[in-house]
Amino acid sequence: MPRREKFGKLVLLEETESTGLGPEYRAAKLGTAGLEKIVTILRLKPAISDHLDLARALMDQAKVAAQLQNPNVVKILGIGKVEQSYYISHEHLEGKSLGVILDRCRQESFPLAVEHALLVASKVASALEYAHGRRNDAGARYFHGLLTPWCVLVSYEGEVRVKGFGPWPSHILEAGVLPAEDFRYLAPEQTSSGAGDPRSDIYSLGAVLYEALTGQGPDGSDLGARVAGAKLMSPTGEDAQLPKPLAEILRKSLAADPGARYPEMQDMRKGIDTLLFSGDFSPTTFNLAFFMHSLYREDIEREARALQEDQHASYAEFLTEEPRPEAPPNTKTEPIDPRLLPPHRAAEAAPPEPPLPLAPSRPHPAPLPHESSPGLTSKEAAAGFTFHRGEKKGSKTLLYVGLGAVLVLVLAGSGYYVLGRAAPPAPTAPPVTTLSPAAAAAIERVKELEEKLAALEKEKAEAQTKAADDAKKKIESQAAARGQQVDEVALQRAQEEARRKARDEQERRQREELRRLAEQKKAEEDRLAEERRRTEEAAKAADATRAAEAARAEQARLEAERAAQAAAAAPPPTTQPPAPPATLAGIKPGTLVNLSDPGVIPPVVERAPAPLYPPIALRQRAEGAVELNVLVDEKGTVVDAQVVQGQPGRSGLNEAALDSVKKRRYRPATKDGVPVKVWMSVRVRFELPK
Repeated sequence: MPRREKFGKLVLLEETESTGLGPEYRAAKLGTAGLEKIVTILRLKPAISDHLDLARALMDQAKVAAQLQNPNVVKILGIGKVEQSYYISHEHLEGKSLGVILDRCRQESFPLAVEHALLVASKVASALEYAHGRRNDAGARYFHGLLTPWCVLVSYEGEVRVKGFGPWPSHILEAGVLPAEDFRYLAPEQTSSGAGDPRSDIYSLGAVLYEALTGQGPDGSDLGARVAGAKLMSPTGEDAQLPKPLAEILRKSLAADPGARYPEMQDMRKGIDTLLFSGDFSPTTFNLAFFMHSLYREDIEREARALQEDQHASYAEFLTEEPRPEAPPNTKTEPIDPRLLPPHRAAEAAPPEPPLPLAPSRPHPAPLPHESSPGLTSKEAAAGFTFHRGEKKGSKTLLYVGLGAVLVLVLAGSGYYVLGRAAPPAPTAPPVTTLSPAAAAAIERVKELEEKLAALEKEKAEAQTKAADDAKKKIESQAAARGQQVDEVALQRAQEEARRKARDEQERRQREELRRLAEQKKAEEDRLAEERRRTEEAAKAADATRAAEAARAEQARLEAERAAQAAAAAPPPTTQPPAPPATLAGIKPGTLVNLSDPGVIPPVVERAPAPLYPPIALRQRAEGAVELNVLVDEKGTVVDAQVVQGQPGRSGLNEAALDSVKKRRYRPATKDGVPVKVWMSVRVRFELPK
């Protein structure tokens, strides 16, 4: 598809995922003044849009689906139809589906850490527990019905959301529009009859958790029977036996008989949370976010640039009202029912958009980019967060926030030196642009801080373990001295107190490290700002020097030309008075003349701001020269510019060149001393930073 495509009141910007129901896009929602917000659009494929029974069933569920307001449920923003395509829009989250994450883990042969798998399962269970408490108009309890890893979104910041609530799977089975592998996650009662209830979601969540822990997806066999021999996937390749508490959760959720499963999603969620917060794991959103940033560093940077470009782009070309196409004879266009949306969104109902909820399916796997960053490898990230002793939630956040601030500062500073200035259109060769020494040194310091942070975390875990062991030895020694048995309650209390003191001491050290980090950040900011100021001053001085040299050279040439003309025009000795010099009648300031006309002195550049390199051209690695004609008036202002020979494609280089030349200032052209207006040719060259 084109980079941007009009779709009703939306503009489809970029396809982000291909699902069994249709393509998913990052899209711009437009208002009267331009961009309102960036959203995600799932555009149903024609096989679904043309299936009237399925569409009607989906619309019946829209009222409940749109009213699900929970931190762990994707928010539905709009449901409708554009021409013959049904669609659903929901909040845009930067992240990946759990299915994509598990595919990456298998591709690179490392596991999703147990604490991450349990945390994701806990949040999904919380969302489903909330949904199960709702009822439809007929009084029946609401449930998801088709939960797969591709219905679970994990954001780059560690948030977990569930999408795809709908009347599954009976209507989908009848329509035959989803890939068969999606039905591997259905409960046995659903695959046999299509009917289900909230306990079916318990089975599906168990199947998703089983795959996240073992790396093995459902294959149609009895999953409950496979739990006894299941093993955790290990980063070393030596799979470990599934721990009994995990096996018990899976056994209770994957029973073939619905009556043998957890009776309610709340019970499954409590079972997961009891294990998750037992002290053997570090179940924090921040740890999950760190894992995502380690796994998808290049994707995050690329998507952030694209999102920023979309947020600052102009959508003027899409704001013009177009005549509505005539509906086909058998097509009925109905307005969206405001009752199908939450109360606070009822006013946004659009006439041509009938409601429709849907359940996203598994994306067709695409080749995954190879991670080549010099930071943590995927295996290191996974191994580093597989098993940790318990800690107070958020205890690492302060240091990471400070570290992130320095990293942002370094990237911002280094980005300025790499991209901030392009070579001016002067005959001299442009300087080689590299990272400044200060920016390079700052990046090295960030790496040192990462290592320091990892060391502090290791020290904290070791200190808590040592404190607990010391407390145990002390209690045992005291009991032995008294000839008594060890009081297990007193022992546990003493160990917990020892761990708390050790943890408090380590966190005090982290706070001191944070203060030092803040001071270092301020110093780095001051140094980079000073270097930026000096660089700008040096660039301005160089521009002024080049302009002065060009002006002196031009002045010398003009004086030599005038002297030659005067010598050639000198009359021979005669008694007659010399003829008056020839002049052109009618030349007035601002007259448009040709540079090739006799006596025309061309314009001289006085100020030429460096062109800005378009972000899209940087992503495409596009470079080259743009040839233009510019019209310089009698005041030295560029009043018009045209691209004569530009760069192909949508790199943005042609537009950047036009914008650059229109900001130039010239000493105006003259004809016989009168300032005039002329067209002249210029070239703007774009070269990628080396």
